[in-house]
Amino acid sequence: MPWVQCALPLAADFIDTFEAANVVTRLRGGELQTLVLAYPAFYPVLGTNCRGLELTIGPALNVLAPLCAPYTFGDAVSVGHAGVFFVAGPAVFRLRRDDVVEIVAGSLTEAGQRDGLGEAARLEALGGLCADGRGNVYCRSSNRLVKLQLPAAWQTGAAETAAAGEAAGAGAGEQRVRVTTLPFNAPSFLRSLAWVPWGGPDGSLIVATQTALYRLPLGEGGAGEGGAAAAAPAAPVLLAGREGEEGHVDGRGEEARFNGTAGLTADADGAVVLADISDGSTCIRRLTPDGAVTTLPPRVLSGATSPTILPNGYLALCRVNPSSLLVLDLGLKPPPLLPPAPPAPPAPPAPAGPPRRTLHADMGALLDAQPNGTADLTLVVGDRCFPVHRAILIARCDYFRSQLEGGFADGAAAELSLPDADPAAFELFLRFVYTGAVDIPAALAPAVAELADRLLLPELCSDAQAVVLSGVSAETVVGSLLWAERLGASFSGLLSSLKAWYLEHHEEVLEAAEESVERLMAESPRLVIELMGACRAWPSGSARPD
Repeated sequence: MPWVQCALPLAADFIDTFEAANVVTRLRGGELQTLVLAYPAFYPVLGTNCRGLELTIGPALNVLAPLCAPYTFGDAVSVGHAGVFFVAGPAVFRLRRDDVVEIVAGSLTEAGQRDGLGEAARLEALGGLCADGRGNVYCRSSNRLVKLQLPAAWQTGAAETAAAGEAAGAGAGEQRVRVTTLPFNAPSFLRSLAWVPWGGPDGSLIVATQTALYRLPLGEGGAGEGGAAAAAPAAPVLLAGREGEEGHVDGRGEEARFNGTAGLTADADGAVVLADISDGSTCIRRLTPDGAVTTLPPRVLSGATSPTILPNGYLALCRVNPSSLLVLDLGLKPPPLLPPAPPAPPAPPAPAGPPRRTLHADMGALLDAQPNGTADLTLVVGDRCFPVHRAILIARCDYFRSQLEGGFADGAAAELSLPDADPAAFELFLRFVYTGAVDIPAALAPAVAELADRLLLPELCSDAQAVVLSGVSAETVVGSLLWAERLGASFSGLLSSLKAWYLEHHEEVLEAAEESVERLMAESPRLVIELMGACRAWPSGSARPD
């Protein structure tokens, strides 16, 4: 299985007192930014939003932060618009989107165990931060489970300043994190947490001890809810492994064995990915909702902990000695940073009376009515004639404006020929000119794209290229590559996307379309050399995941 290692330090301003604690991806300015938390700074990891790029560490962020010494960074989690939450000593901090760091729960000067608001709460031996996508962060405080309920305004990014909070109508208490202890009897010392969207009305917490994984349901009647139902300690549900029994065994439920869990994360499918330190190396294990445990190759060097799934699907792990960031290409799907949008409210009932007229529908009806005596120009395409309206073509298409205006001989003609155009493709082209939209069948998409490029209609050309890309397969990708390469600059974006598709599926292409690959070698050796060079990171026998 291919994997790469980014050895730290790589930044010019890096200092010797370094300890990589965690990797986290945040929303910033509408884009995703991956950070490695390395005391005493945050370093962006460049290249994590695309597959196949070389990963590098950028210069430290210029943040406004309170003094955390003598504590180093601990676990971290990103919560959508609310920012990045991380541990330092007995307190939880927030890195806001404006790169301001503030303490949000606990105190750096006093450890303990006390529920409360913000800095009035007391925490200790913190770790295992995770978020549920519903405005709550969970962590381990010593050997209890703690919920940090975030202010609602933080989740929309509306409360980066006190003034914004007042504008949102929130009081001082509502702008502080509420810390509460979950009713949970720990079977042994807790190590790591992850949230998954299954197992309870509000999902579940997956709780790891050294040799076992447990599920704690959240929601009505489960942990994290008030009332009598939550007054009694919630019984942990054993998912996999067994307390006090070390080993490395894949299997389901109590058949599985772990040696020493060292961090959890969850992928987009709700499976748990964990680091298990065993026999001098770190193994990556995967737990599905039915309790089945499997080991993902390869094993990596000992000391790799705190797994995090990057936006490109790679798995990142931190090593302390020597300080480094390990990245594995395991084909994982990263979980979304934002919860799914709520369903749109039902549309209001249509008013009584005739349906509302639209320009799109009226222009389509005008085209469908031809010939009805209103057209003043006939376009001859192959063996078909298309009655059209000169003014509409001039207003909507630069090619026809150049032909029908400015004193050209064709300007006053009643008939204009396009002898090299495909009539079926032109019919779709004409509907787009009149209505601004058209459904493009996959079989006609290449012809429509070429015609739209030739007749200077870039919007339709882009739509047709998207149809070509959506229908690409192992059998057709080579032909599409050669076609896009031949057509030049207007198809450069499509060509890049087709190259990326080929790299993702190159072994599948070799197996399913050997003759097509031979054609590629014969017709474009330069393109073959380029693709072969890009494929070197994925040698034969290690297929890239979709």
